[in-house]
Amino acid sequence: MNRSDDGTLAPPFPPVAAPIPPLVPAGASDLADVEALLRAAGLTIDGLGACVADRSVVICREHGGCILGVAATERFGTTALLRSVAVLEPARGRGLGRALVSRALADARAGGAREAWLLTETAETFFAGLGWERADRSEAPAEIAASVEFASACPASAIAMRRTL
Repeated sequence: MNRSDDGTLAPPFPPVAAPIPPLVPAGASDLADVEALLRAAGLTIDGLGACVADRSVVICREHGGCILGVAATERFGTTALLRSVAVLEPARGRGLGRALVSRALADARAGGAREAWLLTETAETFFAGLGWERADRSEAPAEIAASVEFASACPASAIAMRRTL
């Protein structure tokens, strides 16, 4: 992945190949690249290491090695928190975000989750198109409300959404 001196993503970005490259669980060796993509997207990385260790971070890597997109979940019994969804700018508009979210939620469901929550400041329309509904943040299960995302990483102005899996 191309990086500037401060570690953030730097142009030029590789073109996106069609079809979408495989979606795979992120490993510890992917963490720095995943964090760089999330920082570039303005998203928090707090708690992400635990998600990688739990194998609940899904990435799409271009054949040349660049991470094109990421989606992660944190699991709390039968409830999951979708977080860290980002797609590299040149890879947007081709269904990669939808594929990443679908895979992350399928993995959470396979792990026993029956409901999922998320917080967003900018992507309410995107998630609504995937079947998510706006929810009152105070209705989130206690485990979700106590997560880093809900408790401190995302501002109170972030929109809460949920969906049945």
